[in-house]
Amino acid sequence: MKRIAALLLFVFAAQAHASLFSDDEARQQIFDLRAQVQGQLQKQDERLLPLEAANKRMLELLSQIDKLNEQIANLRGKIEVLQFNQDEAIKRQKDLYVDLDTRLRTMEQAKEQAKLDQKNAQQAAEKKQLDDAIALVKGAKHKDGIAALSKFISDNPQSTKQAEATYWMGAGYAALKDYKSAKNAFNTVVSKMPDDPRAPDALLGLASIAAAQKDTKTSRKYLLGIVEKYPQSEAAATASRALTTAN
Repeated sequence: MKRIAALLLFVFAAQAHASLFSDDEARQQIFDLRAQVQGQLQKQDERLLPLEAANKRMLELLSQIDKLNEQIANLRGKIEVLQFNQDEAIKRQKDLYVDLDTRLRTMEQAKEQAKLDQKNAQQAAEKKQLDDAIALVKGAKHKDGIAALSKFISDNPQSTKQAEATYWMGAGYAALKDYKSAKNAFNTVVSKMPDDPRAPDALLGLASIAAAQKDTKTSRKYLLGIVEKYPQSEAAATASRALTTAN
């Protein structure tokens, strides 16, 4: 720009100095100077055009970058919203799972407790039924006791008290002097439930029936069997005393 200004100044100075030369020569110099100035201006324009084009492209790129940054910001916002929604969904799923698991556990515990309560109630009812039947036998109501014990055995086929009920049936029959039925009851305990605590008592009952029937040999055999098989039982102590008395 300084150079152009100098050229223009030179043109004006030349015009002022033109009066010193002839008109044709002055005009020619002026035309030459104008042509030179125009050439310089054209070259300057030619140099400026690429710069202007570059500046324009730069401005367009900056505008595009701004738009891209805006789009990126919008996308980040959407991603944050999606991430938040996903986290909330996962949290809700976890809460739902925990709640469902808690409910299932509560239901299972309630079911198990119900089973336990039912079992306890069944055992209590079973015990009462057996105790009432045994009380009849002990109270000398032998027929009623035998009937009640028979019903107990029928009502509770899986009961762990089967041996005890059968033993007391044998005791009831023995009291009625129905030795055949008594022996069947006692033998059932001895043969089918030999590990039950009532098994040595059943053998003692068989020994008592044999003694009542004057079968001393058989009675002694039962007494010896009690001592050999169930040495720690109360029946074994009774059997030992009976054997000592017999000798």
